[in-house]
Amino acid sequence: MIFKADKRHVRTGGRSLVKDGVRYIDYTNSFVEFEFEGTRADVMLVTSDEEIRNVNPAWLAVFVNDSTEPSMRFALREKRQRVCIYSSDTVQRVKLRLAKMSEAAFGKAGIESIETDGELLPPPLPRSQRRIEFVGDSITCGYGTRGVFNVDTFSTDTEDPLLGYAWKIAQKLGCEYQYVSWSGIGVLSAWVEETAEKPLDNWLLKDIYPYTDSPLEREAGGEKGTFTPYDFSFDPQVIVFFDGTNDHSWTKGIAEREEDFARAYYDMLECIRKNNPKAYIVTTYGIMGTSLSDTIAAAVERFRAEHDDRIVYVPLEVQDEENDGVVTDWHPSEKSHEKIACRLAQVIEPVFSKLGL
Repeated sequence: MIFKADKRHVRTGGRSLVKDGVRYIDYTNSFVEFEFEGTRADVMLVTSDEEIRNVNPAWLAVFVNDSTEPSMRFALREKRQRVCIYSSDTVQRVKLRLAKMSEAAFGKAGIESIETDGELLPPPLPRSQRRIEFVGDSITCGYGTRGVFNVDTFSTDTEDPLLGYAWKIAQKLGCEYQYVSWSGIGVLSAWVEETAEKPLDNWLLKDIYPYTDSPLEREAGGEKGTFTPYDFSFDPQVIVFFDGTNDHSWTKGIAEREEDFARAYYDMLECIRKNNPKAYIVTTYGIMGTSLSDTIAAAVERFRAEHDDRIVYVPLEVQDEENDGVVTDWHPSEKSHEKIACRLAQVIEPVFSKLGL
C-alpha cells in the first residue's frame, strides 16, 4: 500500500507544511508516526539543493514501537531518496516514527510517500495530554552535542536533539512536544562577529514563530508577508522560551543596545502570548553567558505587570567547562543539557500537576 503522509494515515508531531503534495518535517524533532501490520515499510523522501545535501544534509531517525532510542539514523544526500525504515522476517504489528534530527536551517526533509506491504492501521493517538513547546536557538536544536570542542566545526551530523535539554524535559515529564528553533537566531540580532557594526536582523525569531515553515517557503523564493501562518493548533500548556545567547554577541554590555534588546525581547513575549493565550511561559537564559540576565528578568517582570502572571524567568549558571565539558563551538555538553533539563523540569512539573495532567 502506498499512501501520503496526510492526517488520514499518519499522526504528525511538530510543525509541518504540505507543499506540492509533500509533507515537510523541517523543524528539529518534528515527526510523522504511523502503525501497520506487515514486514516492511519504505519512505520516499525529498530534500533541498545540492550544496546543502553535500555539506549539511538533513538527518532523520526512526523509532519503533514507542522506543526512545532510534533504530536507525540516516542523512538525505539525494534530491529524491527511497529508504527502508523497517523490515522483519515475520508479519508484525509495528508503530513507526520518522523524526527530523537536524534543524530547519539546513537540509529540508519532505515525505513524498510511504509504502508498506501490509495493512495500514488508524493513526496512533497522542501518548500524553501534556504538551510543551520549545522556542529558541542552537542550544534548543542540540547544536554540536555529538561533536568535540576545538576539533569539530558545525555540521548536521553532530547535531543531536536527543542529547539536548528539550528532549530530556519531554521524556522526564512525559510530554508531547514541538520545537521552533534555529541556530544563530535572536530577537534583536542573530549572532555577529566581534567587529560587526550593526545587528544582523534580517532573520529573527519573529520571522519564523508566527508561520508554519517560513524557512522552507523562503528557500523556495517566498518573501516576508507571504508565508503560511501557523494555526497554533498544538495548544501547549507550557512554552519554554530560551533565547538571547546570540543577541549578546551584539549587545556586548552596551546600555543602548541592551535597551533595544529589552524591547525586542518584550515584543517576542507578546507574540508568544498573543498566539498562546492560555500557556504558561517559562523563559530561561544563561548557559553560554549571563550578560543579559538582568535585562531579561526586567522584561519578564514588566510583562507580568502589564499582561499576566503566567510567566516566569529561570536564570541558568554558565556551563561548567572543567567538570561537564563543552562540545562544538563551546556549546553545552550532554551533561550541561541534563542540568538544564533538571532545573526547568522542577519549574514545569507543578504547572502540569496544577492542571491535573
